[in-house]
Amino acid sequence: MTFVEQFRRWWPAAPSRFFTRLARDSALAVGLLLAAAGPLHAQDMLRAAAVVNDEIISMLDLNMRVRLAILATGQRESAELRQRVLSQVMRGLIDERLQAQEAQRLDISVPDDQLDSAIDQLASRNKMTREAFLDVVEQQGVLRESLLEQIRAQLVWRTLVARRLRPSVQISEEEVQEVVNRIVANRGSTSRRVSEIFLAVDSVLQEDDVRLNAERLIEQLRAGADFTALARQFSQSATAPQGGEIGWVQEGQLAPELDAALANMQDSTIAGPVRTLSGFHILLLRESRQAAQGDVDVQIKQVLLPMADDATEERQKEVDARAVELSKRITGCDNIEEIAAEAGASGSGDLGKMKLGDLPAPLQGVVGSIPIGQPSDPIRVDGGMSVLVVCERTDAGIDRDAIRDQLLNDQIDLLSRRYMRDLRRSANVDIRI
Repeated sequence: MTFVEQFRRWWPAAPSRFFTRLARDSALAVGLLLAAAGPLHAQDMLRAAAVVNDEIISMLDLNMRVRLAILATGQRESAELRQRVLSQVMRGLIDERLQAQEAQRLDISVPDDQLDSAIDQLASRNKMTREAFLDVVEQQGVLRESLLEQIRAQLVWRTLVARRLRPSVQISEEEVQEVVNRIVANRGSTSRRVSEIFLAVDSVLQEDDVRLNAERLIEQLRAGADFTALARQFSQSATAPQGGEIGWVQEGQLAPELDAALANMQDSTIAGPVRTLSGFHILLLRESRQAAQGDVDVQIKQVLLPMADDATEERQKEVDARAVELSKRITGCDNIEEIAAEAGASGSGDLGKMKLGDLPAPLQGVVGSIPIGQPSDPIRVDGGMSVLVVCERTDAGIDRDAIRDQLLNDQIDLLSRRYMRDLRRSANVDIRI
């Protein structure tokens, strides 16, 4: 009698999908599964660990995923480690079932060649051939179908999001320019290469559980787990497929809570869990550097109202009010020279082209961030009060297409998290362990 036949006798009511899956694996693989199960009996492995909208997640599914998660993170398996990752794996499995059910409802599937390509990439990252990689997975007591199901679930959700959510997201030039302005304004400040693991909080009832899961992940990281592998397994951010890699960021590009945490970190350290509006983040600061400043060319025009450095407070208010009045009349670079001539100061008019990094430090942030053609607020400078207009700014070294892609991914990520939140809220989930 084969192992599959024994399973059928032990659990005659098992779904046909389960046995179809087992039938694709060899009897040896199933034997390895039984040997690896420890105290779990076959009947226990076939009982429900959870039910998601009437679809069963078996103890076998859960056991295989726990082993796979531990294998992926490179840690030594132990009863304590299995217990720590159990709730994280269960949450991931439930989400996968909800995603698969939604994809089935929308008639979305993943072709075999796309699945094969994903497996080949995973094997390549581990410097193995496809078959050698799958053999190693089985030698660790994991049915290869468990790995394939996880990859298939990730691909089908990615396909669903691309079809359903991507067409609704449009990134404007103004949004791109806003990011460019922040980058330019922070040139010369510290730039950081950051990775993340993100766990979403969909309701206040989940707060404590999600925080606990984040703390358990931090424990694993401190025990030697690989950050990239944990991010791929457990992060709920769009950066998960890239191992949580966000890339190089400057202050102002991330949520204020994350900026504050990064400011106090040293290279190659982790921090967290950091709570933001959407959930908990674990941060890895891979490296930091001083951002370049001198490769931005700007053309500036100015209205300068003379004022002595020791001017009385009353005189300062008078000049400031005059500067505000003039700035309201500026419609761009075309009429600023007329207004500059009216101001009558020798420093008014076209200041020409210059390097942003050559300007005095107080002016660099202003000139780097104000939109092209719009007047700045009045600024106290040597010799008076100035209103500046940037007529041209060449942001050398800034990839606008990459910025657009990042903004696009951020928006899609936000929409996909909302989509998952709605699926969870409308689901009937019964956890039985």
